[in-house]
Parts: sequence; C-alpha cells; structure tokens
Amino acid sequence: MKTKTLLNFFLFSVIVFCISACQDDAEIILFSGSELNNETGTCTNTISSTVLYLNGQETGDIGIANGKGGYSAQSSDETIVTATVSNDRLLLESHGKKGKVTVTVSDKEGNSVVLPVTVSYGVSSFYCRMRWFAVSVGNEVLASEKDENKELLESLNKVMLKSYSFLEEQDICVLQPDNVNRFLQEGKGSFKLKGADGGIRAEGTYEVSRDEELETGKPELAFSFYQNQDGADKLLHKFYFEPSFVRQPSTRDTGPISFYWIEQVTDSRYWDGVSLPEEEDVKVFYGVLASSSGTRPAEL
Repeated sequence: MKTKTLLNFFLFSVIVFCISACQDDAEIILFSGSELNNETGTCTNTISSTVLYLNGQETGDIGIANGKGGYSAQSSDETIVTATVSNDRLLLESHGKKGKVTVTVSDKEGNSVVLPVTVSYGVSSFYCRMRWFAVSVGNEVLASEKDENKELLESLNKVMLKSYSFLEEQDICVLQPDNVNRFLQEGKGSFKLKGADGGIRAEGTYEVSRDEELETGKPELAFSFYQNQDGADKLLHKFYFEPSFVRQPSTRDTGPISFYWIEQVTDSRYWDGVSLPEEEDVKVFYGVLASSSGTRPAEL
C-alpha cells in the first residue's frame, strides 16, 4: 500500500514538472488587438497568418506574448514586407508589391515563431444565388401568392430571365475598392463579373453613393456599374444594396452573409409585351439574392 502511494506521488510530481516545463518553454504567441485573450472558455485572438491589403491596409500591428522578451523580427523578403518590433508589438509594412513572405519573430533566448504574410489587393466577391423580377404598386410589392398577380409575375419573369443578363445565377461579381475601409461608404473601385465557367462576362468601374430614387423615405445605398465605351464611362446598371422596403436580416451565424441587390428596370425595353397594372405608380424591379464572405486577398 505504501509503495502504491509513493508511486502515485511520483507520477503526480512528474506530471506537475512536465506541465511547468511546458509552460516555461511555451512558444511565442502572436495575437490581434491590444491584449491577448487566453482565458479558458473564451474565443482566443491568437493568429497564425495575416494579410496586408495594398488598397487601404498596407500596415499591420500585431501583439507578441509568452516569450522571453527582447524580441526581434526578420522578413524573408523586405522588398515586399519589412518587419520591426516596438514595445512587444510586431509592426509590418508593405511596399506596394504583391506576394507572400514569412516573418520570423525571435526572443532573446532563441525561441521563434514564423508568421506567413500575404500582400495583395483586397476584394469582395459576391456569389449570385437566385434572381427574379417583381412589380410594385405604390411601393408595395405584389405578392405572388395571390391569383390576380401570379400570371403577371410569371409572364414577366419568363420574358426577362431569358433576356436580362447582368448578375445571373451563379455569377460571381468581384469588387476591388480603392479603399477596403470604405467599401460600404461613398467611394469607388473596379469590378469583374465572372460567369459560372470562370470567364469574365463584364468588367469596368463602380461608384458607391446614396440617393432617394427608390422613394423608400430615406437615402439608399447604391452601386453604379460603368463600362468604358468609346473612350467614356457608360452606366451599365445601378443596383441598390439591400434596400429597406424588402429588407431581411443578414446574419453571421454560419458562413457567408446573405443580402439583396435590387435594380429598378421600369424603363427597360426587355419587358415589352408584358401587361402591367394600369395604376400610375407602377415599378418593375430586378432582385438578386447574393452572398459574400467579406474582404479577401485578390489572386496573386
């Protein structure tokens, strides 16, 4: 019995020693934000890689913890990124060149950690999941469930879905803002519209603004798409980003954010032949249900 007790004590001592040794020799930790969030049961803010964007986020400021102090940093390619350390913070600076580098952070006792860094332009890619056409009378969208609307909406969609080609299902619209920090504010950038086969169907520039053309009672966020034709930018389409009169909540529960693009096409020539209601305030809208995972680096 005594032997068993001594054995248990010995094993316990070894475990405690190993835990202490592991803690003493713990690797350097890199983290985002002002301080490390490393409490049990909480989401950690440690990072294992990072991205610098040449259109608005050219620098990085990353925390260093768990090492022995006296930190230094070295970039594998200083023509792409330079790295310095100040007050236990890793400071990264890009130099207008796309690429991938590794930054090695070391402490005074030779412990080190390697951080992969990607430098590119930030883009937001929107996947078009579903599209349809709708009619509103007095800013109230006609419900397709009602028999008196069903035939009208079916004929409108039959005509338009065959001929209206901008933002089709399975298209991917890639927007590259001039400044990634102002994507949903007034600004501008370039766009590429890719088909399901990956081919580019259209490209040009876009501008973000707010106006009251939808008559929802407040300015709505609008994306105007332009294409250069005969030396001048010609407006192709003007889509509103999740306008309030058809607003549905976006969630971040799982995966990408879902939202709507809405374009007013009342004056379009494509739906000629479709009999609309005779009321004065009749409008035709093109709706696209899309999803996006936020800002990501463009292909290198």
